[in-house]
Amino acid sequence: MNGSKKNFFRALDALDKLIQDDSVDDILTLVKAGQKQESLSRNTDPAGSTVVESTTSADMSKTWRDDVKESIPSRQIARNVPDGVRERPGTKRRSRQQGDNATSVTGKRKRAESLRMKPEAQQIFKGLTFFYIPNNDVNPTRRLRIQRAREYGAVWAQTWSSEVTHIIVDKKITFRGVLKTLNMNSLPNYTNVVVVNDDYPSECLHFGYLLDPSRSRFHVEGVPRDGPQDLSGQLAQSESSEELLPLKLARSERRVPAPDLDNSEGARSLADESASKRLSTPVRSQNYIQDQLDEIVERVKETRDLPLDMSDQDPADNSSNEGEHESTKANTSVPQWQHKFSCMRKHDGKNIATNPNSRTIELLQEMASYYERTADHWRTISYRKAISALRQQKTHIKTKSEALAIPGIGERLADKIEEIVTTDRLRRLENTSLTPEDQALQLFLGVYGVGIAQASRWVAQGLYSLEDLMAKADLTRNQRIGVERYDDFRQRIPREEVAAHGKIVRQAVQEEDPDMEAIIAGSYRRGAPTSGDIDVLITKPGATVESIRSLVMETVVPKLIRQGFIKASLATSSRNDGSKWHGASALPNSDVWRRIDLLFVPGDEIGAALIYFTGNDIFNRSIRLLASKKGMCLNQHGLYKNVFRGPQQVKANQGCLVEGRDERRIFEILGVPWRPPEHRNC
Repeated sequence: MNGSKKNFFRALDALDKLIQDDSVDDILTLVKAGQKQESLSRNTDPAGSTVVESTTSADMSKTWRDDVKESIPSRQIARNVPDGVRERPGTKRRSRQQGDNATSVTGKRKRAESLRMKPEAQQIFKGLTFFYIPNNDVNPTRRLRIQRAREYGAVWAQTWSSEVTHIIVDKKITFRGVLKTLNMNSLPNYTNVVVVNDDYPSECLHFGYLLDPSRSRFHVEGVPRDGPQDLSGQLAQSESSEELLPLKLARSERRVPAPDLDNSEGARSLADESASKRLSTPVRSQNYIQDQLDEIVERVKETRDLPLDMSDQDPADNSSNEGEHESTKANTSVPQWQHKFSCMRKHDGKNIATNPNSRTIELLQEMASYYERTADHWRTISYRKAISALRQQKTHIKTKSEALAIPGIGERLADKIEEIVTTDRLRRLENTSLTPEDQALQLFLGVYGVGIAQASRWVAQGLYSLEDLMAKADLTRNQRIGVERYDDFRQRIPREEVAAHGKIVRQAVQEEDPDMEAIIAGSYRRGAPTSGDIDVLITKPGATVESIRSLVMETVVPKLIRQGFIKASLATSSRNDGSKWHGASALPNSDVWRRIDLLFVPGDEIGAALIYFTGNDIFNRSIRLLASKKGMCLNQHGLYKNVFRGPQQVKANQGCLVEGRDERRIFEILGVPWRPPEHRNC
């Protein structure tokens, strides 16, 4: 027994000399050598008889050997170990063959993998084909990832083909290595394959839906940032089914609720709060944290297509004791929560001039316009929400505490409201034009076709006036028109002039096709005394958008150009949200150019289009969110039912069209009292 202990601890001392990166075979060889020596010394006495305790000792050695196999990493390096102990002659190294032919340490074939396929509704990779680089499952981690992807519907492509939709690349491999592995100079033209690193499938499974593969944490070094990373084709199968329900995620995986945009620093506070929460828990890396914050920021930016009252609560709810809405009296079948939406109330705009907070609203509106010009979507929403709240107040809001008591107004805006009431000025507004650079920036933002990026570049080049632009800037045709007609395009258009422009377009259209209609939309339809530009919807019962666009662009527009009414064609778009023609027009005997847009709308969509292009934006966001809360979708094409949404409110299917032609019918289906256009000035 003493001899066996010595042999045991001798072998253990040898194991202590092992360092990382050797194979399991070396360790087991050492164990077997020690076990053989122990067996010779314990199982045979000097006379050659068998020892009775041999069975117990062998069991103990086997147990200890199994424990070593479980506890020692798969790769160790044994150095400074005697050659006779390190490896006995004839020991075979483990085979590293691919796939099911790979053998274990003991030479046995590995067990055939058994897939546990997920329910079809959870197979987020269904219809996708993954090609891995390296494309084998020798690595245990990669083998597990491949198995998980297949369980969630993915197909593992053993060889390259045009069916591959995703190339999943190990992080240590660059795009150059991918092309070298595929023996290609570039990816074939017939494919729109997505190239991502091996984090992408696991992250998609973590969140329960397909993520945007262009995220920086999925980027493979060397892949062009503007490369083909389009998921539209891959999602076609899942979006075609109306029965596809959004996946139910674990509590920790559910969508972060949309933040409250009560103050102008909403984005910053949201990011700070999210970062602090994530840093307090284990995360993979700093890049992972940053990408999650990017997702949250983009998610909140999507709220520009939704009402400002994201909490389903209108700022006027607590404004006075007269908070009982007209809709409550008129439609008692509507659920109580629906009465809180802005679209449920009448907004005729008559109380704006007599509002006790008119001066405050005036300065806040100037700030909102400034942020809108500079493309600061966050602050634009915050200011508009505060303005909408103040318009509902019956008393003069003078202090910060009074402002904070109003839903829709946050800490920073409350400070500004108190400053306006106290000093009759707003320093932040004055600072927007404090320097020559600020003044030039505001000037250039008024040029048609110029955004904040282009205006900033001109200022950086030392340009400060419209004359500088004409003389030194490399202007496009539209920008040059915008500079030449700067004063014309900046003027508000009187209501009578808007009607005159619309009449000329209507006559030209009906001369070509008497069944066509031309309807002036925008603020004109809401009864506004002036408008910024002229929006004319051109439609025909039963006609398609293609036929309307063809007639207008090939016949009507050229005729109006010959008549001298249309002065310039600025742009034509044919996007999913409807075809548009942008241009400039002038009345006969007038040299003042006006911005005019012709919108081509199919007859079956005219009702939804009138809601969309009439506005205002607050009313539109409210009624669209109401539709979303009822499991529907309202856009410029129609009202759809059976619309299922996943995380980030992404539609999982298109839904079924309920109504698109009748504007009043859409209101009725949603349970909203009919609001004529002049009552939509929220």
